[in-house]
Amino acid sequence: MGGCPRCAHPEPPQSARIRGTFLRLMSHELRTPLTSIRGYSELLVTGRAGPLSDQQQRMVTMIDLSAVRLHGVVEDLIVVASLDAGDFRLRLEPTRLAAVVARAADEVATTARDAGVTISPDVAADLVVAADPRHLQRALSNLLTAAVASCPGGGTVAVTATGAAPVAVVIGSGPGGRLDQLLARFLGAGPVDPADLDGAGVGLAVARAVVEHHGGRLEVTSDAGAGTRIAVTLPAADVPSRRHQ
Repeated sequence: MGGCPRCAHPEPPQSARIRGTFLRLMSHELRTPLTSIRGYSELLVTGRAGPLSDQQQRMVTMIDLSAVRLHGVVEDLIVVASLDAGDFRLRLEPTRLAAVVARAADEVATTARDAGVTISPDVAADLVVAADPRHLQRALSNLLTAAVASCPGGGTVAVTATGAAPVAVVIGSGPGGRLDQLLARFLGAGPVDPADLDGAGVGLAVARAVVEHHGGRLEVTSDAGAGTRIAVTLPAADVPSRRHQ
């Protein structure tokens, strides 16, 4: 598996390795029952298992949303375990940014719809960055989730990008948005203490770590009149392609 220079870390202490191993084992153990829960809840939500009353439909929709959220937390914990153990690696390749943004937006679509928020991606189809598509998608999905949470109902989360080198991806929640304590804590300057992580913080800490391991930078600003603005800079594609998007 290929990597990047920023991925090299000194050998972690034994306690960190034990903690990382535990997180990985726990995460993988959770995957199997979660897969079943998501599979059956999807059958119920889509009506393929038979018709439901309105109340039942609302109930299974909440079950499905919770299962999807928990699955995301599990995937984030696997990344945290790798970071903690010092063996997190990226597989960099020229990646079409628009495709990754679209998949990330799809992941957050249901959450946004329930919050009354619209996600509006506007990224040129030919914009290419040097990235690990899977990890970049997870980072952007986590950031979009945070942006949706900070956006007032009826608002729009816009995703734009510029083609300059480095490439800048901007996620804005629009007027009325806010920068809550989690955004300030996990996306601001300074190190992240894994002991402080909670359900929401894990995703934000993972997003920050993934961006930085790409050789990029993540900045957050907030203004009462302009809302929350999350800016992600990424290096332009300059590595041989190993997979087409």
